[in-house]
Amino acid sequence: MKIVGHRGASEDAPENTLEALKLAWEQGAYAAECDIIRTNDGKLVLMHDDSTKRTALDGVDLLVEHTDWNDLKKLDVGSWKGEKWQGVKIPLLEDVLRAIPDGNHLYIEIKSGGTNLGADSRVINDLENIMENEKISPYKITFICFDHDFLNSLKIRLPRYKAYYLTSFVEYPGKWPDVRSDAELETYIREALNNGIDGLDMESSSVITKEWVNKIRGKALEIAIWSYYNDDTLDNALRYKEIGVDFLTTNMPAKILQGLDQSCC
Repeated sequence: MKIVGHRGASEDAPENTLEALKLAWEQGAYAAECDIIRTNDGKLVLMHDDSTKRTALDGVDLLVEHTDWNDLKKLDVGSWKGEKWQGVKIPLLEDVLRAIPDGNHLYIEIKSGGTNLGADSRVINDLENIMENEKISPYKITFICFDHDFLNSLKIRLPRYKAYYLTSFVEYPGKWPDVRSDAELETYIREALNNGIDGLDMESSSVITKEWVNKIRGKALEIAIWSYYNDDTLDNALRYKEIGVDFLTTNMPAKILQGLDQSCC
């Protein structure tokens, strides 16, 4: 099972910054995961929330999609994590792509908005242009999104790059699909196969069993698990490794990798 740093090594460094992503790779994670939002002037920047309020110094509250890059790039989004990170800035996706080490990987989540109404369709053109301009190898990238219609369209335009459907366990309104039963799992397996999608990236849950993993992998799909808060534990990581999960996303790649290594001895 390979480890993915959630928003980078986000337990140790300010999330969705170049510093956090680099740290995840340095800590031994196979991949780092980031979130992208399109700015008002058409740049793709790393940010999880619709607004900068939670991570920007002094709680500067700017809606990313309504703000130009020239204003966003001035913000300090590191100080909230500690004095060590004072002055850390929001990165452009292009800067992150150039930083992926050989042999490592980046998961790119295209955000579908706080109201879950869907991803911005213009991002498909943006990503196609960026991948071409930056000459990024398909072996370095996996796209993930809760908006499956968006991801289906992106996969048509960028067929050589892997794409995974994101799913949740808790039921939310809007575009976030939940998987809590065999029937729901079968639905998304079928949709993935019909649309050339490469795998499922599922929210951590006790309902995910070895039988589910075998069912997914039996259809030549990969399975990733994303976990956070109380589910982001070594015990869960050990369970997912035992049942054959391909990738586990965690805020603390160093601790999880150390724990997995020690469990083998």
